Amino acid sequence: MTKQYQALFLLFSVPFLFSSELTAAKVSPAGTSAKALSFIQSSCKSTTYQSLCVETLSVYANTINTSPRRIVDTAIAVSLNQALSTKLFLSHLTKSQFRTLADCQPTADVFTTDCTCSVQELQEVVRCTTWTECLFHVNNAEVCAISAESYSVENSCSSPFAGPVKMSVRGRISDAVRKSLHARFAKLHHEINNAKMLFKAFRKN
Repeated sequence: MTKQYQALFLLFSVPFLFSSELTAAKVSPAGTSAKALSFIQSSCKSTTYQSLCVETLSVYANTINTSPRRIVDTAIAVSLNQALSTKLFLSHLTKSQFRTLADCQPTADVFTTDCTCSVQELQEVVRCTTWTECLFHVNNAEVCAISAESYSVENSCSSPFAGPVKMSVRGRISDAVRKSLHARFAKLHHEINNAKMLFKAFRKN
């Protein structure tokens, strides 16, 4: 059993994620194997967010082909790519974009912590040796993404005690940042959840 899951994630690594192999896997619909696309569409039926699953994995159809191992590897890699991209986005935001008001939480540090957690947990999947251990880290990564997603819609400034000046300041800066972060973390949450569901489906085969 241990060797089975070591083999499962042999393909997946951070270098592979940014390698020419994965980049080259992105192909136009005209150059995509119909059999591979059919396999991806069929596999994505086991996921929660089926449209996103098909959309994000179809561009790697020629690499996935009809391999259950490769579709799981790619789903994890896509999730990690989203987490790293979000972390980079956070690093480019200035502290002032979060410091609109003292009671308008969360702060940049909260988002960064959750994003880093997702990145680290997804990277731990590379080193897992059992199905239970792999699923544990995927679940943790999803929890962190959900936490950040929830923070992005929290609005302590909209309390009944928030005056018009507070709302004006918040609306000028914080709303745009929150909306962008919410979209990014929601996508990360959904991609990780899809990867988890594919992983569970593979386990049953």
